[in-house]
Amino acid sequence: MWDALQKLGWSIALALLATLPARAGSVTLYSDAQVASIVTDGAASRPLNKAAALLAHDLTALTGHAPKIATGPGGVDGTAVIVGRIDQPWIASLLRANRLDTAPIAGKWETYGRAVVPAPWNPKQRALLIFGSDTRGAIYGVIDLTRELGVSAWEWWADVTIRKVATLTVDAALRYSREPSVRYRAIFLNDEDFGLKPWAAKTYEPEAGTVGPRTYARIFELMWRLKADTIWPAMHKGTVAFDDVPGNAQTADDYAIIHATSHAEPMLRNNDREWDPARRGPFNWQTNRQALLDYWDEAVDGHKQYENIYTLGLRGVGDYPMLGADGPEQMRDILTDVFGRQRAILAHRLGRPANTIPQVFTPYKEVLPAYDTGLKVPDDVTLTWPDDNFGYIRRLSNPQERGRSGGSGVYYHISYWGGPMSYLWLASAHPALMWEEMRKAYLFDARRIWVLNVGDIKPGEYLSQLFLDMAWDDDAFADIASVRAHLHAFAAAQFGAEHADAITDILWRYYDLAFSRKPEFMGFNTHYPTTAPRQTDFDMIDFGDENARRLEAYRDIAARAAALRTTLPSDRWDAFDQLVFYPVGAAAAINERALDLDKAIAYGLQRRASANAYALRARDAHAALLAGAAAYNAMGGGKWRGMMDIAPAKLPQYDQPDYPYWSNSGDASCALQAEGGSYYDRGGATPALPPFHRELPRTRYIDLFLKAPALAHWTATPSAPWIRLDRLRGAFDARTAEQRLHVSIDWEAAPDGGQGSIALTCDGTVTTLAVTVRLAPRNTVKDVSFLEEDRIVSIYATHPDMMTGAWEVLNGLGHTGASLRSALNTESSETSGPSATYRFATTTADDRATLRVIALPVLPITSRNGMRVAVAIDGGAPVVLDFKTAEFSAAWRQNVLGNSAVGEVNALRLAPGAHTLRVTALDPGVILDRFEIAFDGAPRAYDPVPETRIVK
Repeated sequence: MWDALQKLGWSIALALLATLPARAGSVTLYSDAQVASIVTDGAASRPLNKAAALLAHDLTALTGHAPKIATGPGGVDGTAVIVGRIDQPWIASLLRANRLDTAPIAGKWETYGRAVVPAPWNPKQRALLIFGSDTRGAIYGVIDLTRELGVSAWEWWADVTIRKVATLTVDAALRYSREPSVRYRAIFLNDEDFGLKPWAAKTYEPEAGTVGPRTYARIFELMWRLKADTIWPAMHKGTVAFDDVPGNAQTADDYAIIHATSHAEPMLRNNDREWDPARRGPFNWQTNRQALLDYWDEAVDGHKQYENIYTLGLRGVGDYPMLGADGPEQMRDILTDVFGRQRAILAHRLGRPANTIPQVFTPYKEVLPAYDTGLKVPDDVTLTWPDDNFGYIRRLSNPQERGRSGGSGVYYHISYWGGPMSYLWLASAHPALMWEEMRKAYLFDARRIWVLNVGDIKPGEYLSQLFLDMAWDDDAFADIASVRAHLHAFAAAQFGAEHADAITDILWRYYDLAFSRKPEFMGFNTHYPTTAPRQTDFDMIDFGDENARRLEAYRDIAARAAALRTTLPSDRWDAFDQLVFYPVGAAAAINERALDLDKAIAYGLQRRASANAYALRARDAHAALLAGAAAYNAMGGGKWRGMMDIAPAKLPQYDQPDYPYWSNSGDASCALQAEGGSYYDRGGATPALPPFHRELPRTRYIDLFLKAPALAHWTATPSAPWIRLDRLRGAFDARTAEQRLHVSIDWEAAPDGGQGSIALTCDGTVTTLAVTVRLAPRNTVKDVSFLEEDRIVSIYATHPDMMTGAWEVLNGLGHTGASLRSALNTESSETSGPSATYRFATTTADDRATLRVIALPVLPITSRNGMRVAVAIDGGAPVVLDFKTAEFSAAWRQNVLGNSAVGEVNALRLAPGAHTLRVTALDPGVILDRFEIAFDGAPRAYDPVPETRIVK
């Protein structure tokens, strides 16, 4: 029968096939050693042929059998996957013959349809037809099929090995994809000097000696799998310019990847490598205009055959400010002139009106003030709003800008080289913050282009996928809970559903800890200008020992990751090491080095015999950093050799520190340090623990230690049974020179106020430590929710007693586990807005207090806004605090290093008793984390003070 149909010709055959509609159900692509063929239209483009090759690679890895790849139906038998565009003749004929409607995708951007149809070579067989509205649409249809087959986007880039299967069956239902939420979805390869470039030059592509076409082919394949369509290529001086490497531009075209360039590289140029001042003169519009115009004209003319997005504007070579401009106003005037000349070049060389050519302008760093002086950007040019390099978008479009035909987008960072401190090593930007900022951008119509600075790609795998998944379908991320769900799905996709909960918990804690202080920032220094590392600000005395609590948290997730690794099959070990084990372990090690070094110094000053042990732990942690990087670079037989550098840019915080060594006088007597600061050595003052409150159940600690190694026994004897200790006796020896005791209260038996003690006996010396139970006045407690403890009232923003107006609780974002955001549609006001009220009580008399309001350092949504709140205590006159900061100001530097913005009201006089705090948001998008009312002399924490919320 089929031979007869063939003799009638394809057109008649297809007409007859029209009587055989597409069938639903499922279609088997592999069974009984038979794998489906892959067929493209005979006129298929290079990108579609490469998509067919990618699908063939995946099917081969899944089945162990290589599928046949054909251009057209000749010689094909059995089931097949047919891939093409709706405008290709053979594909269009198949669509008509099977009565498949193309209206849902026709004319749309990067969309596809999928259906099962009778195979053109045998109506009794079936074919899975993927038909794209355009080339990338068809490619994404292939990508979605590979995902459905279980292939990870990270199968090559993170060694998530494709596992063989017995059969492959996919859904046969007719489906159409939606247009992507963001039109252009881009990655920026930046600061590649420390990982991507040395790896490419020495390991993956030594023949190029740089990031060349083989490397870019791998990058473009990853971009396909993540549904990115635009590249900002590597740009540093140490990397040969993208367009100067033979094959790079053609490889991008072969993968249908759009070539664009960064905010500092107008008109497809790489200034760091391509501008030669000896030949071309200074990079100065005022004095060397024609040389710049010729330089840009050459690039546009040389690459007009490719699909490009053109960056407009002008900055200095090497990502520096513009030469020849004296202030924002002069920069504005220069840019106005530059825009006109650049657009004239584009219209001339491309042969069409400038307003039909994709162009972007990114007001980055010093350029934004110039824009805000009234710079007129042509209406069709996309405004790409940058973040402040630390994850906070500097501004979005106001109502007038949102009406522009060019629309807007965002340039965002998960890697950065610059002040006040670079973060180029471990990707630890918090997913919840990325969601908050990018979802906000989407709601404010920044939907034309999203660019992510991915640095070296590795180890930013998860964050890159989150960003691009949001760009592809932002509606799937309508609320903040979707972020953790996405991380869970990512973990399941790589390692199986049975491990997803554990991996999600580990990674979420990793991101939480880094939100407090990134691993790269643990030197507590800056490098613009470069300063020496110093001790951290984590308190070792108060609040249960912040230092120990942070270190224990890192040790916990590192240990959980190590234990989980042993349960994984061997084909997931390398993937787990790259995606989980290495970043978690490296972050733990650099924290251990810094925090143990802190204790080595502090404990040496206390003459603790244990001080040197902490120095040794810090040294061991540095050794672990070196070993971890070596293991990373050696995995997979050296596949990633050169990718991991634990000291990017060779900044001083990565250097091995000098470790203190403390000698002792041979005095092996005992001493103690109690939480809150009480220190007792022989002959010292009587120590005491901070008071315990029935309303605020706490555990306090006591460190009992020797001043020189010795054999000694100790006992702890409480004066009353309601005083509980986690241990009552112990011994010291040459290896154990300190013990930490934890003290709590049995509130069922404790008196309502009063005092007890603990007698600590060590080496014949008895020290009595006071234990006080303090009871707040009953009439106060019943009226309030928060109580002063240790001279501080600590309130978390999401625990108000009353709220009015539109607030949003952002669970998972912030330092306290959640934060409170004023609604994005809040109208800015001088006096009114959504408010939250908190009731608290104080006990300190006749002393001054400071109210500290701690917010996240988000920036005003548009140029018209501030980031203001009005705070009032006990109905007094409101005090307005504005968290808005200028980029590179001292306040901004402090804010981004700790992800906190602090406003203070000083010299408050609060009588003992009940009080109210009322906080009113005067601008949209203010994110409140917590409040502290601290009396003079109160201890200061780096992390949030434990909440003094009354247990009722």
